[in-house]
Amino acid sequence: MAAWSDLTNDVLEYITSFLTFPDHCRFGAVCKNWRSVSKSRRYPPIPQLPWLVLEEEKETRKHKFYSLSDAKHYSIEIPELHGRYICGSSHGWLFAVDIKITGILINPFTRELFELPPFPPFCKDVDVNTLIEKVPSDYMGGPRDYTFEEMQARIVTKAILSHDPKERSDFTAMIMFGEMNTPAFWRPGDLCWTVVDGQDGSSYDIIYFKENFYVLSPANVIYVVDFEPEPKLRVVGPQISYTVMH
Repeated sequence: MAAWSDLTNDVLEYITSFLTFPDHCRFGAVCKNWRSVSKSRRYPPIPQLPWLVLEEEKETRKHKFYSLSDAKHYSIEIPELHGRYICGSSHGWLFAVDIKITGILINPFTRELFELPPFPPFCKDVDVNTLIEKVPSDYMGGPRDYTFEEMQARIVTKAILSHDPKERSDFTAMIMFGEMNTPAFWRPGDLCWTVVDGQDGSSYDIIYFKENFYVLSPANVIYVVDFEPEPKLRVVGPQISYTVMH
């Protein structure tokens, strides 16, 4: 009988196409060859239910996740996330903010990551000891003292990607930040986030659909993000009316 560790990569890749995420992780723990094959794939390709990202365990510093498919909790050691607040996820990647108001984009499955520049309006090096005093009062919703943990949770309200960075290197990351949920974007190689102008008031949500980012205002007006020649929001849909059914 042939050794399982000697199976060719194409056979192993075919096997992984039927595995759930937990089984995919177990597959990669068998041997070096199987681990190499498991890391070469974007993630288990079969349709998967999402995992819920829970808090970091203070004792072990591991991050807790909850799998909806098998109704189990998993504690996973991801040192890059220690002390960071996870503010969003997209295409299996996590956005995380640290106490210096910078962030990372990390794939918890492969541990690949991108260092993100400071979030607006901190597009420069900041002194952590005086950071709270530098925050504009309207940025955080009014004058008061905020802990670093509170700031981490309030700066970025949503973060999404246009594409999976493992599939396309020319992806765009879009966030909503601050009290007004202002949209801003970043691309690999950019030294700073670019704030998108053209909207009166705050944003309610942002999505990516068919090569475009769309922003929804609290008044239910739909905007599309135009990147050229100057990044701006353009109205593409009338105000949506709806009726609440009782």
